[in-house]
Amino acid sequence: MAPVSTEGRAASSLLRGLVCVLAGAALACGETLVDETYSGTPLFTLRGRVVAPSDYVDEEDAEVFLMVLWSLGGAAKADRLVPQPGTTRRMAFFRSFEMHLFDEPGPELLYTTPSGARYGIARLGAFRDANGNGRKDDSEPFEGYSQNALIRVPVALSGGDSPTGTPLSAGWHLVSTPMMCPSSIRPTTPVADGECGVPLGAGCKRDSDCGGGVCVLNFVGEWSGGACLIPEPPPNGCRQKGSVLLRAPAPDATAYWIKACTVTEDCGRLHPYQCDQQLRGCRPSAEVVVDVNGRDPARSFCVEQGAPPQ
Repeated sequence: MAPVSTEGRAASSLLRGLVCVLAGAALACGETLVDETYSGTPLFTLRGRVVAPSDYVDEEDAEVFLMVLWSLGGAAKADRLVPQPGTTRRMAFFRSFEMHLFDEPGPELLYTTPSGARYGIARLGAFRDANGNGRKDDSEPFEGYSQNALIRVPVALSGGDSPTGTPLSAGWHLVSTPMMCPSSIRPTTPVADGECGVPLGAGCKRDSDCGGGVCVLNFVGEWSGGACLIPEPPPNGCRQKGSVLLRAPAPDATAYWIKACTVTEDCGRLHPYQCDQQLRGCRPSAEVVVDVNGRDPARSFCVEQGAPPQ
């Protein structure tokens, strides 16, 4: 990522200030900015949708506000989530959204590992602006959270410091949860060393498109356009070399072998497919799903001790 010059950042701040003035007094600036009219270059863009049970949605006012909430306790202890100023955005239920992030999380929002490495990990939180003042007030609780984790890595992390349990490059990452944090108990996984002839990760409509594999349309979320995977245990006993095992959340024992990867380009599929750095596997996890259901988020981004990973 190219560095942003002091002059460029100053110009961006000036432009954002002008946008706030034009927006009028109803929307305050900074922490309460809710319209993405700023036309600068975002540092990172989140794409997704907000879902909710029907009784949570007012058909005459089907909008919700999202904010980025950073965990001060890192991945393992996510019981204190702090909003990042300037990340409030107005969205609509059941419609796709793009949420552009223009600012880095401040150093106070990053977590320091025992070795001194630093990273930030966040969820999106959703609330409804009951009084229409364009900001979140104390009387307006968060009613839902994203099912993914947003990770900001200023300097590359080793596997021992990374919240995913595997090395993470510097940059922004959107990963699935729960994560195999370094302290998580890792279940025994069979060895994948076969030559099975399955086009892992390729789009499909039926099982016959996948050789000895199966065409999966829905597994821990929707697989848009289908994907050729190998169930575990495989019917013919062949586990393909260059694959990793994706398990369903406990207590569901369903699991599939998916295409292994290092970067998203290895996957050869369009959004929402990506190389999920939680597993280093190709899966449709690049879409942020914010579930508005009135429940509190998990107190940890990590796999519970003794439970198999997602």
